[in-house]
Amino acid sequence: MIESETLAESQAGTRAPEPDFEPEVLAKIEKLRDHIRDSFGKVAMAMMAIPRYRNQSLADLNHLVLDPLTRDRLAIACAPKSKGKLGDVAGFAIWASVSEPVDAKSREQTKAGTFPIRLKAEDWTSGAINWLLDVIAPDPKTTAQVIANFGQLLKGGDLRMPPIVARLVDKETLEKLGATPQAPSQTA
Repeated sequence: MIESETLAESQAGTRAPEPDFEPEVLAKIEKLRDHIRDSFGKVAMAMMAIPRYRNQSLADLNHLVLDPLTRDRLAIACAPKSKGKLGDVAGFAIWASVSEPVDAKSREQTKAGTFPIRLKAEDWTSGAINWLLDVIAPDPKTTAQVIANFGQLLKGGDLRMPPIVARLVDKETLEKLGATPQAPSQTA
């Protein structure tokens, strides 16, 4: 492991004491770190292959992947494991449960044609209004499966989504979820 110290610690010749954690806690922290790193890499790689994300910057990965991942707002569907092989990511859904003010801002962004919708870190879990912000899967059938599995997380309730996401699946699947696609602005 690489040891590091701040400039002030280096100059003063002192170092803050390491926190004293139980081995079980350290093991849980390490497992969580591994999960975040692994999931972040898989999601970022999948996004790189999608034209609607190719022009995003590295800084955008923070609000596109890391914020929803650390707030449990990335529903990852894995392909079934075959004998001797690990299950790979089949697709994933990016979602948020937002407050009324954040919902209003999200609707404004949708009407303005903004995609992807931008949320602040604290907005991802700010309320009870569910937004399906995107689904990334290799084909329409898998997209429908990811959305159907995602629907199990919601446990009912309203579901909103940008038009680009609503176009990814058939109308019947949307109706089963109780989804309400948000209309973009109709400027002519």
